[in-house]
Amino acid sequence: MSRISIREAQAWAEGTKLTISILDTDLLDHMEEEVVQQLASGFDISTWTSETTTPKLVRTIISKLYVAWVYDRTYSEDIEQGNGYADRLKSNANNLLAGLLAGTIELPGVPDVSGSPVFYPTDASSALEPTRDDPSLGPAAFSMGMKF
Repeated sequence: MSRISIREAQAWAEGTKLTISILDTDLLDHMEEEVVQQLASGFDISTWTSETTTPKLVRTIISKLYVAWVYDRTYSEDIEQGNGYADRLKSNANNLLAGLLAGTIELPGVPDVSGSPVFYPTDASSALEPTRDDPSLGPAAFSMGMKF
């Protein structure tokens, strides 16, 4: 099952020059695999198996790369240096990928698994009981309104 729809791909194609009525599954499989495997180092991709489970930004990246390659294949004999629009789509998609991997762009609702583990005090869920080294752990010893 593909991770993008015809509508998502057509959104990046110029309607008067390229109409996508069916997705080339062979090309799409390669585009999806490239994108998802690049993101595997920073995200849990195990659930990204369909259009509904793949994050929207990832679908956008796949769509842009897919359409760029379709443009290049369609107009490869017409332009010797490549297609400028296809090059811009590829560049933008690759910038988005790089931003996701660098952590400068976030996927809402998708935890980043590439960074360092988060522990107390950043993650308060690991603060169990006070210790001799850190007596501030555990429940509050006093609060506002208490009399000494």
